Amino acid sequence: MTADFDRELQRLEGKLKALRSKEYIPDALLEIVARTAAIQLEARAAAQADQPAVSSTELAAGLATPEAHAQGAPLLPRDAFTYDRARTAATFGRLLAMMRAAGGSLGAAAEVVREAMEKGELAVEDACDAALRDDVAWFDAWALRLNDAPSLVRFLAMGSVVPSVEALALAVAAEHARRTGADQPGATPVVWQHGHCPVCGSAPLVGRLVGKEGALHHTCSFCRHEYRAKRLQCPFCLENESKNLEYFTADGEPGFQVHVCKSCKGYIKVADFREFDRISIPVLDDLESLALDIVARRQGYARPTASAWGF
Repeated sequence: MTADFDRELQRLEGKLKALRSKEYIPDALLEIVARTAAIQLEARAAAQADQPAVSSTELAAGLATPEAHAQGAPLLPRDAFTYDRARTAATFGRLLAMMRAAGGSLGAAAEVVREAMEKGELAVEDACDAALRDDVAWFDAWALRLNDAPSLVRFLAMGSVVPSVEALALAVAAEHARRTGADQPGATPVVWQHGHCPVCGSAPLVGRLVGKEGALHHTCSFCRHEYRAKRLQCPFCLENESKNLEYFTADGEPGFQVHVCKSCKGYIKVADFREFDRISIPVLDDLESLALDIVARRQGYARPTASAWGF
């Protein structure tokens, strides 16, 4: 693996150390998250190593035009994403084996999934294709078969396909920056105006504040692309009246805010680690701030995206 992989693994281990101090995160859950994150990191590094096989000309041909993109069209719609099927199937197998080894109701559900695959009732490609389409009905049908672990198949599918999706999203964003000149030294950072992810069009998962000025960056719930967002705007309904946009914090959770919209009753969590010596990994920031989801929901707010870990 590359030096970048080693650095990312080191950051991951540092973040997981901080998460282990959270008493409300069960050890068993954290162990699953830790192992899943490591498996995904390894798979993403392998997927990125394959990415140069796609020429910039081939990549650009499938992207929205700069004009359409400026009007809000995603560069590459979610259902147009592709993934390495062999490598994704291998990742699916590793995650399934991990779940089977977990034992208890989760292990039993994983065994049901394994048996369904042996009988030809469940194919990895079908599950991953459903994840790309965000096919809720397809996953709901499997949830009914797995009462004790209804989100398991979705977790396995998303967990397996995300490394390839992340690698492609990085290539798409880099190609768009190249063709628009945004990758040139001194280029003005683009603030995305449209709420959804500029790469794939999905809703954001979490945000974080960056730099002295506190620029707001959102991370996509699907392709994990991080982009600069408008500071005063609901990413879900695009409300921009300050009287309808608020944020709150919670005792015991320094470094996190919950930005809420009174118009659509949506919320998004935002990490602000600028005054802390803390590592930000957005999908793990989401888990670290789990207590704030409970507070937001008790106040009547909701978010349209599930956790990066399937709950």
